[in-house]
Parts: sequence; structure tokens; C-alpha cells
Amino acid sequence: MQPSAVPMSSASYWSVIALLIAVHVGLGLHTVVSKSVTHDEIWHLPVGILNLTTGTFAHDDLNPPLTRMWAALPAVLCGVRAEEGRDATDVALKFVLGHPDHQRWYVWGRAMNLLLSAATAIILAQWARRWLGDAAALLAVGLYCADPNVLAHASLVTPDTGLTLGFTATLWLLDRWLEDRSWKLAWLLGGVLGLAQATKFTALLLFPVVIALWGLRLFGRRFATRETAGGRWQLPVVLVVSLVPWNIAYLCQGTGGSLAGYQPQSQSLRTVRDLAGPLAKLPLPLPADFVRGVDRQRAVMEQPHPAYLDGVWRITGFRDYYLRTLQYKLPHLTQVLLACGLLAWCARPSIPHRIRRLLLLLVPAGLLLGVASFSPMQLGVRYVLPVLPPLLLLAAAAIRWQAAGSRPQGLTLCVLLLGTGWSLRHHPDHLAYFNEAAGGPMGGRHHLLDSNLDWGQDLGLVREFMNSRDIETIHLVYFGTLPAETQGIRYTLPPGWKPTAGWHAISVNYVMGRPHLLREPDGTSRAADLGEYSWCRQFEPVTNLGGSIDVYHIPEAAAAP
Repeated sequence: MQPSAVPMSSASYWSVIALLIAVHVGLGLHTVVSKSVTHDEIWHLPVGILNLTTGTFAHDDLNPPLTRMWAALPAVLCGVRAEEGRDATDVALKFVLGHPDHQRWYVWGRAMNLLLSAATAIILAQWARRWLGDAAALLAVGLYCADPNVLAHASLVTPDTGLTLGFTATLWLLDRWLEDRSWKLAWLLGGVLGLAQATKFTALLLFPVVIALWGLRLFGRRFATRETAGGRWQLPVVLVVSLVPWNIAYLCQGTGGSLAGYQPQSQSLRTVRDLAGPLAKLPLPLPADFVRGVDRQRAVMEQPHPAYLDGVWRITGFRDYYLRTLQYKLPHLTQVLLACGLLAWCARPSIPHRIRRLLLLLVPAGLLLGVASFSPMQLGVRYVLPVLPPLLLLAAAAIRWQAAGSRPQGLTLCVLLLGTGWSLRHHPDHLAYFNEAAGGPMGGRHHLLDSNLDWGQDLGLVREFMNSRDIETIHLVYFGTLPAETQGIRYTLPPGWKPTAGWHAISVNYVMGRPHLLREPDGTSRAADLGEYSWCRQFEPVTNLGGSIDVYHIPEAAAAP
């Protein structure tokens, strides 16, 4: 699809892009300072500090280290240190309890993550402009910058935004390389592909995508082109080059070990080792902590996990979980434009490279959604966040129905960009965002839970509510890992299965029956069973805090004997 001849100078175009990104970063910064440290990010920052200061990566190998080290840079440069512990949770608790100013360093880490999101927007602007022209590119970037799901996770110290950047940059360079086949692009693609592996294990899916699309380009009847002998060697070079930044991110520690000398925890890696036979003795060109992390991650994924969809709990997951998640969590404007954009792509067979470019968007999105849909660990839209830039590229083509450079197209673009602001009306409660058909933040609980809605981000609002009502002690059942005492909250943990008199702040996850661990005021923990606090649903909450915590006042007469 060739860029349309929209009469817009490069300076004007990039000025509008800069404005959209500035709004995105500004909204993100306000979210950063408004929300409490969430469930997972509590350990990502101190582990990142340990990675940078000790040069080792065994403190928590369930995620690669690159994004957490990036987030930890401001703290390390200011001399902040973290203490080692038994596991990542112990490291996190020592950090937040030992640093009364810990919120400041999480704010800085979150701000660093926002820079990664801004970089994704810049790549999207380049990519969409090259394919679709100025108007469609502005629309794609506007949809991205105003998407509540993007804003929610760009404002947290977690690896999902870094993975999205790695996915987007890799696919963008893959498109350029498949068209130009220059050695410079091959080296760049390999480098970015390797960096993506150091963000999150999900990035391994990029390898079959690169290989499959290269194969179609080389051997497919509709894609085959004349290829020089040197050009055919570019794919192996891409794969080999990717190993360099991949290993450097781990300081090449343990590179060259073999599967035969490793005792896997997961059935998946045991199967790979057994199928490899004698080949399992060959050295792996990967860091040892990466291999151990993949193994531990697979072991966790192979265990049953409670998944919730449309009021039903399962431990085997739902095949349509992530399609439903996009149905409930994407703004309606994006959904409508996505349908229109797909029609625009399919209705114009004369568009150059149309099929290849469609495959470049649909293959990685479909692969990621497919793999995630067969996983029992279905906890949030964040697991498929990298599909959003490709989907937004598809959606942006909707504006191509109007003549390029026409006044109606310009007016349509202005209306659509203004319409994207509707999804921001719940700011800064982006994590709890659900679209109108799903019932908004209050109705979303009937469809999805966990990090789709309640990840402990509103603990600070409990303290503000207590101060506004002069409440000294509250019954707190909170879905999070940040100790409530760090927020100055005096609380007790009420017994389960029956209401007790007094003020209660109950996380929506528990209201809807989510099992998890509960932290006692003395620092010990106990398990909450499935449905243990579902009795809350027979009462009307006094208020809701940020979409994620219901506040109840139970009178003595209503308390269970």
C-alpha cells in the first residue's frame, strides 16, 4: 500500500506526532504518581537493582533482566541498593520495608518504562506513514497513545511494555529487510531480535515469525523474487547476530552449557532434552539463567491456575479468553476501525505487497493469541499486549476509504483523534478500564479479573478514604504484595465466609471469589479459598476506589453470628 499524497510537510507531521506522544507521556506520568506499587512490579525494581549492582541474574530468573535493569537505572545512579533474599518476594519486601522513600524509585522506574512506550509510538509513526500515508499514521499513533491498556502497563515497572517495543521494532525491521534485503538491515534486525529476547520469554515467538515470512518471501509462488547467493545467507546471519545482544544482556554467564547437564523442572524441557538424544550434549549458545528461566516459567505454566471469564472459574483456561479480553478491553472506536480497516485491506487487490504486509501483521498477532489461548495461565490483557501495534496498523487503514488529501479525510481524522479521548475519561484508572458494552470499570468484574482490573494499584486510596472518614482501623482484604503498613494503613484481616461488623476495604478480585494469599498485619500469610469473600456481593458498597477496591460498612445487625 503506497503512502497517500496528503499535503502535509514532514515538520507538521512530526509536530503532531510529538504532541500525541507528549499527551501520552503526560497522562502516563500522572498515572505513575497516582497509583500504588502493584502486585508484580514490587520485585521487578529491586531485582533490577541487584542485576545492575551485582552482575548476577539468579535472584529471579522467571523474567529476562533487560527491562527491569532499564527501570532500575535511576535508582542505581542515585546510589540506591537492594538486599539479596531467599527469593524475589523476599528481596521485594526487604526493599520496600527498608526504604521509606521506595515509592520515589518506583516512580522513576515507571517513568523509564514510559520512554519505551514513546519509542513504540515513534516506530509505529514511521511504519504506518511508510505503508499508509500521513493521515492513517496519525490515526494509528492517536489510537495507540490514547489506549487505556497501553497507558496502564506503560506506567508500571513490568516487562510488558518492553516486550511490546521489542515486538514492534522487530516486525518493522523485518518488513524493511524483506523489501530491501540489505546487509545493514539484516544486522539491525538480528540485533533488535536479540534484544527482544532479553525482555520477556514470549519474544521467542518472533523466531518462527521471522523464519516463516522469510520462507514465504523466498519460496512462495506469490512472493518469490530473484535472490542472490549472498541474500540467501542473510537469514542465518540474522539468527546468529541475535545471539550477541541476547548473551550480552546476561553478561554471557553460563553460555555454552548443554541440556544433558541440566535437570529440568518442567515437562516441556524434559521432553525437548529427551527428543534431542545425543544432540543434548552439544553446547547451547544461550545464557544459563535464560535456559533456567524458560524452564521455571514452563514449570509454572504447567501447573493449574484459576482463570475467570464471564463469571466462570476454571483451572484449565478458556480457548476464547484473549479474544474475549480484546472484546471487553479495547475501546469501541478501535474495534470499529479495526473492522473497517480489514475491509479496506481486503477490498483493494491492486495494493502493492498487500498479502505480504497483511501476513506480517496477522501471523505474529495470530501466533501470540493462539499460544496464549492454550495456556492455563490466563491472567490479563498484558500477556498479549504486543498484538496492539499490528492491530492498530490494520485499523488505521480505515481512513483510506476517503480520497487522500481531501477535506473530508482531514475532518474525519480530526473527529477520530478527538474520539480517542473518550477512552481516557476514567483517567488515571486505566488498569481497570473496560469498554461500554462490558459495563465500564464497575461492570468489568463480571467478565474478567486479576491484572485486567485489580492488581493492587489503589492501596493508597484506602488510606485517603480512611483519612476522609476519620477511620483508625479498617478490615482490609487486599489483592497485592505491597505491605499495607508502608502506606500508613492500620488494618485487621477479617475472617472469611461471613460478614463482620465495621468498615471493610475488599479488593474486587476477592469480592468475585479469587483465591490467593492474604498478608496478615504481623507479616505472615494465609491462603484465601475460592469464594471466601464472595459474601460481600450481598451488600451494596459505600464506594469503589479506582475501580479495584470496594468499600463496605457492615452494621452490627447484618454481621453473621
